[in-house]
Amino acid sequence: MQKTKKNLNIYFENKDLTQNEIYSPTIVKSLIRSVLEPIVGNNSKALIFIHLKDYPEIQGVIKRLEYNANINLRKISDFEFSKFDVEEVGFIVLTSQRYNAALLFREVEENKFEIYLKLNSKLVNDVYETLKATFLIDFDEEFYSHKPERRDNLLMNDAVENMIKYFEETIKESEYNSKIQESYRTVNETNTTFRNEIYQNVKQIAHEIKNQLSILDIYTRIFEKKTGDTQITEPIRKSVSLIKAQIEQFKNIDVVNLQEKNIKTIIQDSIKIYSGLLKEKNNKLILIDEMAALEANCFVDEEKFSIVINNIIKNAHDSTQNDEIVVRLAQVEESVQISIANHGEMIAQEEQDKIFEQGYTTKKDGWGIGLSVCKKFIGSQFGTFELTKSDEKETIFTLTLPLV
Repeated sequence: MQKTKKNLNIYFENKDLTQNEIYSPTIVKSLIRSVLEPIVGNNSKALIFIHLKDYPEIQGVIKRLEYNANINLRKISDFEFSKFDVEEVGFIVLTSQRYNAALLFREVEENKFEIYLKLNSKLVNDVYETLKATFLIDFDEEFYSHKPERRDNLLMNDAVENMIKYFEETIKESEYNSKIQESYRTVNETNTTFRNEIYQNVKQIAHEIKNQLSILDIYTRIFEKKTGDTQITEPIRKSVSLIKAQIEQFKNIDVVNLQEKNIKTIIQDSIKIYSGLLKEKNNKLILIDEMAALEANCFVDEEKFSIVINNIIKNAHDSTQNDEIVVRLAQVEESVQISIANHGEMIAQEEQDKIFEQGYTTKKDGWGIGLSVCKKFIGSQFGTFELTKSDEKETIFTLTLPLV
């Protein structure tokens, strides 16, 4: 028995004949059903050559074909074939009084298929002739006795091809969304457990801090009453009040109050607060507004957004001296980008991927909370927060928020 040079693979090598795309198993199974169901449903007289993998979803259709007296179903196992890896290509070649079809498919990677599909086309005869040569069969009389009203339906086949591509894109999008949702569910379950533990610890610590602040406040008032000096006590009392307010924030750490706000105004307020404090290390804050003629309104939680800006400015101040800390506003597509740069000590390369992890810190007295909370706050406001650069010259943190 000689090996034939012509086998089913030729339909995939000729890219003018195939869709030249990669498809999922879902599309392949759907096409199998689409080709076979009309024959089963209409009890049509037909000749079908078939070679399929074990698709449980298709077995019901196959059984109905086998028990239909009008259908001559021929499987690959029925034939002796020439030396050709037939397992490589799955196929259905069908002819009936209603229509004829050729569906070929082969797996090019795991769960990724090439397909060749022709309906009511003279090319179906070509596939039959290839089968005939490959599998050493001769069903010419029966095959060619079926004469459906057939033209070379190029437009119909083009339409089917476009529909297949559309369905494949829909399937990919659906699978992607399912994976994302499953990922969110897993992350949320983990985060919920961790967050509950943290919340209980924070409540206990916050309660103790408030007790100590109350004592500090009482002694401040006593000192003020005895000395009459408010220049010293007033800043202390304001700091105590601010700390108490920030502790109260822990109760609502997961509540985000989004409102349309002008980002420029919030940033300018933070710069005013820190400009005086930065003088102790001879640092200076500079605002570069590349959106001078544009609005910069975003939906943000003003308090939480302020915490983020304040935290980054403070970190920049702590890591440098005699420096210019540059806050830059720019529009990137439909978002506002806020970058804060300093020219002090760089963050080591091995630490750059860890700085947003909760509990990770490079400071001796640090808690490893600030940057992780900032990233969470910005994420809850539909933005991103990243370390975009840190080398010997400068370190830059960048926030991006969608513009209204």
